[in-house]
Amino acid sequence: MELDKIGCTAHRNEVMMPKNRRNQWKQLLQTSETMGYESSVAFSRKDALPGMQKRILTLLFIVSVGVACSPAGSDPTNGASEAELYGNTQPHLYLSGQFDPYSHVGFTTLEKAGIPASRKGMVLRKETTEALKKMLFRFKKDHPNIRFWVQSATRPFNSQKGIWEAKWNGQRKVSGMDLRTIKDPLKRARMILEYSSMPGTSRHHWGTDFDINSLNPAYYRSGTGKIIYEWMLANAPDFGFCLVYTEGRDGGYQWEPWHWSYRPLSAPMLRDWNRLYDANKIRTNFSGSDAAFHLAPEYVNTIGAACK
Repeated sequence: MELDKIGCTAHRNEVMMPKNRRNQWKQLLQTSETMGYESSVAFSRKDALPGMQKRILTLLFIVSVGVACSPAGSDPTNGASEAELYGNTQPHLYLSGQFDPYSHVGFTTLEKAGIPASRKGMVLRKETTEALKKMLFRFKKDHPNIRFWVQSATRPFNSQKGIWEAKWNGQRKVSGMDLRTIKDPLKRARMILEYSSMPGTSRHHWGTDFDINSLNPAYYRSGTGKIIYEWMLANAPDFGFCLVYTEGRDGGYQWEPWHWSYRPLSAPMLRDWNRLYDANKIRTNFSGSDAAFHLAPEYVNTIGAACK
């Protein structure tokens, strides 16, 4: 049986597993390699019994499939502890961006990781940068003459609040409009929510999500942008990344071909965000929050299936 034909590879399984599970599978893989050598000797012996040969083949197959594959729909983040996800930060504060990612032990700067970025000082989770660095290495092998960089990375609550309130208060126009002319607060919020998250609801708080190259959808329809986008769709999942705001969704944010997420961390964080929101622990205060915050679950959860 060809393992790729049952929908999985050892590399993809490795990047989607937490560390403790990866180490266990690596040990099994090493064991299976040793067994493969020893069993080949035993198998070739003339005095080997048919029953022993069958048991050897069965055991090797089970171990190899276990290393290479996880069943469709299985949870690749099973076993990730709260400490692994959030460090010493309380989950409700972490998930709403109300902490300092620049001093958090789980984050690192992109320049330290050797990842091209639009400006210095941007940070992501260490796990995210490690996977992103590997993906960029693959991309440069395939497209050595195409520039690829991170345009935007982690944004704390106050940064997201600044973006939201600049649009809410008319300091920053939305589709050429001064939103102060829209008196209905819900309609005003919906206008902003086409491309900008409410503070406390942005995936950019988590250190798992980043924007690449251009924030203009047209860039990805042709030329270099299209090459990058199609390469990402085909290859990013191998490194644990998914496109968050895909085309064809019913509701939520607009299509964002630039917004990618490191699913091994963001999937359990999404589940925790929903649990804490339902428990009334995700609390934020910003212009329009009284009128619009009930919309948060709709926008947080209307995402591409691969990111759920």
